[in-house]
Amino acid sequence: MPCHIIRRIRTAHCTRGPAVCAKCRETTGVAICVLDICPPNPGCVQRRVVRVEWAGEATWREYDVIRSFENEAEAREYAAKEGIGDVEI
Repeated sequence: MPCHIIRRIRTAHCTRGPAVCAKCRETTGVAICVLDICPPNPGCVQRRVVRVEWAGEATWREYDVIRSFENEAEAREYAAKEGIGDVEI
């Protein structure tokens, strides 16, 4: 399974999300980001999760945001340059 993927995600202030956190409700937006789905110390740090399909099987993975992009073209260019094949925008 590759460690970096690109997804359009909802941004948040913290892991609790906009349903619980007032700051998250104020800062909620959408961003295209490179996600590291093989972060260090899995299960030891509170992180958000993303659904990933690999070899026909769906799994939920913790992630860290590595980078965000201004637009889809920039994200696709970065994916091609870095060899990131899992891109869902």
